[in-house]
Amino acid sequence: MTRFNLILLLVMMTSLDGCAPLDDTVDPEGVQEKMRSLSPGKEDRAACMGRLTPDEVDEVIELSDPKTLVDEYDAQKRVNRIAQLFREAKDPRGLFATVYRLITNRAVESVDDGDYEYPDWARSLITEFARRYLHNVHAHLTDGDITGSWEKYYDIAQNCDVGRGRTLGVAIAVHLMVDLPKTLYAIDSLPEQREDFVLFGDILLEIFPQLIIDVKKDYDEDVTELLRGFFFGEWVDRFTRAGTMTAFIYQGVRLKAWRDSQNYRKFPRRVVNLEVHAAWGAAEVLLAHLDAVDVL
Repeated sequence: MTRFNLILLLVMMTSLDGCAPLDDTVDPEGVQEKMRSLSPGKEDRAACMGRLTPDEVDEVIELSDPKTLVDEYDAQKRVNRIAQLFREAKDPRGLFATVYRLITNRAVESVDDGDYEYPDWARSLITEFARRYLHNVHAHLTDGDITGSWEKYYDIAQNCDVGRGRTLGVAIAVHLMVDLPKTLYAIDSLPEQREDFVLFGDILLEIFPQLIIDVKKDYDEDVTELLRGFFFGEWVDRFTRAGTMTAFIYQGVRLKAWRDSQNYRKFPRRVVNLEVHAAWGAAEVLLAHLDAVDVL
């Protein structure tokens, strides 16, 4: 398959209307071995990377307890501290935390600036979206009930043979394609809030250049190709405006998440869930291929 066809596959995948349980235990790849702060038997894999100390693990466990999360400001504080702990330890499991820190900070700022018609809905979105992320961090470190898609991220994050571009891509795909539609449904998102949702995404696009800078600074990894539309992002931008390919793919994925969230209101949840996880599975396979051919 050519690189061009790989990109087309991703774009077509994001346009699926799909009809998705909030049962996060559905795992298209089957049940995998549970991961811990450093999983037994994987010490050899992690020899090439940093890791949290036992005291730092304990702190992240406390910070990531989803049951004690209060509001969007509490989420912001926790996500920033978790990102800091992973960053200072040079622990690659924190790749997504670096990204999510910037996303959460900009999201809270936009609500405080009065950018939305439904600010209470926006605050709930930030809080509950963070709760899903924190739940899986907590489950990963405590051998708890982690979802299959996040387990995949933590698995490959500890594998020195997997490129960090792929690792981060998997986390972003889980976040946007699996957690986002389920969060939107859980907070009772209504059709009239769709414009706020689209605006939310447009505002978050502003931080993409900083994401590239911070991931490079924190983990010495250049994720420009990943965040600007894989290999063809730069090519497309030459003929349009800078960031066009990223905006196209990013908002396409987000709009699919919105459709999936609304489908949860209309169809059996298990049916919609199959579509959600199938789409994520396709993205994961694509990222693995791009990593194998050194595109990421």
